[in-house]
Amino acid sequence: MSTREENIKKINAGLEILSDGELEQIAGGTVGQLDDLVRAGVNNPFLKDLAGLGTHVPGANAITRDLMEDFLGKIGINADISIGFLGTGLGSENNKYTDKATGQSLSHAEVLKRISAYAI
Repeated sequence: MSTREENIKKINAGLEILSDGELEQIAGGTVGQLDDLVRAGVNNPFLKDLAGLGTHVPGANAITRDLMEDFLGKIGINADISIGFLGTGLGSENNKYTDKATGQSLSHAEVLKRISAYAI
């Protein structure tokens, strides 16, 4: 298992080779989608606590992702949230969501609506 310092060195090495455009994509992308999910539940005490863990902080966002996937499972959504290499967004793919009851694919916007409705 890598130490925190080793992980930071790996992240920094990867970030140094990226252009400004690529860095902007990392700040958004699926890490940004994770942030959207957390923000959609501002009225839900559980999700409010997730916001304190961080969504753009590599490492912390892996915990946030796991907790969000668990939460979505409880409200009937299977989720595969991608945050990329070590939570940096590098190599991430679009998040995938399906309704547990129907197996139907859901868009990111539909999931945000369900979270907002649940949080009320």
